[in-house]
Amino acid sequence: MLQKKIDIVVVIKNSNLVTEIQKQFNPDSYNLNIFFSGKEAYSFLINSNSSNLIVILNNNLPELKGLELARILKKEEKSFSFIFLIDETIDKQIIETIRTESFYFINQTSDFKKELIPLIHEIENQKSKQIEDDALKFEFENYKKRIQDLERDVDFYVKQGDIITKQRTKIQKERDQLAIEKSEIAKQKELMETDLQFIMKQGDKIAEQKHKIKIQHDLVQQQKQKITDSIVYAKRIQSAILPPNRFIQHLLAEHFIFYKPRDIVSGDFYWIKQVDNRICIAAADCTGHGVPGALMSMLGITFLNEIINKDPKIRANEILNELRTHVISSLRQTGKTGESRDGMDIALCIINHDSKTLEFAGANNHLYMIRDGELTEIKADRMPIGIHQRAKEPFTNNEIKLEKDDLIYIFSDGFVDQFGGPDGRKFLATNFKKLLLENHQEHLTDQKQILENTFENWRGEFKQLDDILVIGFKIAFTKSYPKSKDSYDWEGKVILIAEDDEANYMLLERALSKTKATLIRAENGKEAVKIFKSIPGIDVILMDIRMPLMDGIEATQEIKEIDSKIPIIVQTAFTMSSEKEKSFKAGCDDYISKPINLKELLATVSKYIDRE
Repeated sequence: MLQKKIDIVVVIKNSNLVTEIQKQFNPDSYNLNIFFSGKEAYSFLINSNSSNLIVILNNNLPELKGLELARILKKEEKSFSFIFLIDETIDKQIIETIRTESFYFINQTSDFKKELIPLIHEIENQKSKQIEDDALKFEFENYKKRIQDLERDVDFYVKQGDIITKQRTKIQKERDQLAIEKSEIAKQKELMETDLQFIMKQGDKIAEQKHKIKIQHDLVQQQKQKITDSIVYAKRIQSAILPPNRFIQHLLAEHFIFYKPRDIVSGDFYWIKQVDNRICIAAADCTGHGVPGALMSMLGITFLNEIINKDPKIRANEILNELRTHVISSLRQTGKTGESRDGMDIALCIINHDSKTLEFAGANNHLYMIRDGELTEIKADRMPIGIHQRAKEPFTNNEIKLEKDDLIYIFSDGFVDQFGGPDGRKFLATNFKKLLLENHQEHLTDQKQILENTFENWRGEFKQLDDILVIGFKIAFTKSYPKSKDSYDWEGKVILIAEDDEANYMLLERALSKTKATLIRAENGKEAVKIFKSIPGIDVILMDIRMPLMDGIEATQEIKEIDSKIPIIVQTAFTMSSEKEKSFKAGCDDYISKPINLKELLATVSKYIDRE
């Protein structure tokens, strides 16, 4: 069977670049169309009905910009995939817009051609998987309908069996009454034989139907297992974007997180971010639970990171205002009757270790503080993150002067709304406050265990109603946190950068060269270990995770075996939970999330290079 060609449209005004791209595509596998302006490409694409078409373009096009062209076609519900070629001249805001609107992009470096074909194959694989998933769902619904039909048939034949039993009883009575008449006995015998044959046929049909039902039941179980496996894999992805335990321990020495999803994946999530001397902590409860809630939680975490990276000095209530705007915009909420009201409730606080203050803003979720044995409740605003009649009102910013050993608790409503106990009632906020107050002098690890035991004992035989999230932490003021400065002077310091990607290394080099530090590059983990062994006096190592020959995790482990005191800062997106755990287990001291924030990079490096 011949493989269907992939339709490729190239929209680039640079003819030399078009020629280079054209060389990458085999005419036996690809249908290639080339345009040099956005307007003529639009005329072709708007009339195309291809289901697997991929558009390769850059933004700087005559007549109609690349980003505007992609948006118009997307609005026209064209299911094309777009790959933008970007270079150093392109505006960062445009790059951020391309990423936000889920378009693919490749850095237009000398090696970009190596990434192009693999990316096209990845896009095609994703489309194929979506088609397979849709087919599985359609097949699953057909199986359900067939099982329902079979169950009706079984019910019919069971009723037929009852009718037959009654007929046999009647025949037996007539046989007893006519026993003295030989002619009638012969007739009755013949009738009984006929009935017996009918019963046997019905029995065979019932047995056949039972066999069919068993086959269908087995098929349904297989489909159910496939769906469950997909959701379990989604749990791995959701777990990967939550902050790693070692990172939280680094920011909050004494804390606990009681996190208990109702289903495999959760609509509740927690988020922690450090920016200079400020620590942002949030406990959120998205609309629904299970898969819908998990999708909302991933949106929430993405938006929170985007907001704080854009403005590191933003206040707590301003974060919620921005988050609400993002949610309403991304879900296209207008407030019309019958429209989706999806969103989230959230408690968000910012600890400032310089001013020893805590900012709190809440959307329906409150904050509890215990100081000197007394519990104080800081009320949240009675409105959610999402479309609401009060959506134009700003959230309130509450500022609290902190004292050492203050206990802070933020949470979702899953614990207090759980039904249980002897009367099957909700646990309620009053009992929750009492529980926290009675045990606030216990170590926070023990407090978590008390909460878990109390929840299970209260729930008893009742089903868990909602996802559970409770975060508790103690104010210490003993830890030091990296602060960003306008300039750094690291003359005489040596930084080893293990990074195989040329564009990423150039970004790091540009940021660090201003500090006057000596920079040494390793293009893979094996080279990083070799350089560390051969060159003395290295002060800090910036380690990428995914590199050829030897990855960053293995390289970190080998370097730590040579010198356990050398600071290693991992730079990664942490897209898989296994990467996250293995990095800290290997001995890394800190991490910087990709895409890299240059102020955060310099502040984090400063924490280790200036600590003498």
